Amino acid sequence: MLITTLVAAVISIAAGASIRAWAFAIFAFLVAIGFGSVAFADGSSVIAATLSGIAILALMEIGYLAGAFLSGLLRRSARLRENNSVADSVATTSERPQG
Repeated sequence: MLITTLVAAVISIAAGASIRAWAFAIFAFLVAIGFGSVAFADGSSVIAATLSGIAILALMEIGYLAGAFLSGLLRRSARLRENNSVADSVATTSERPQG
């Protein structure tokens, strides 16, 4: 169960960087239903299986948000570095003496 939870968290973080929110929501909902169904089939009560499904869904959504945030942060810092390097090269060429 712990390995399944870790795999779900890692997949969610990776998905946050690459797929749309609506696509991930459908995927996470199906995984949560499957996880709850497996818990119910293993002998858990309906309430425990439902809570297990909701818990994995919450974990996956948190992982997705973390992945989306980190991806946006990395893209923004890369864009700022790119803009600063262009600005530095323009500044050096304009500092040349004219004439």
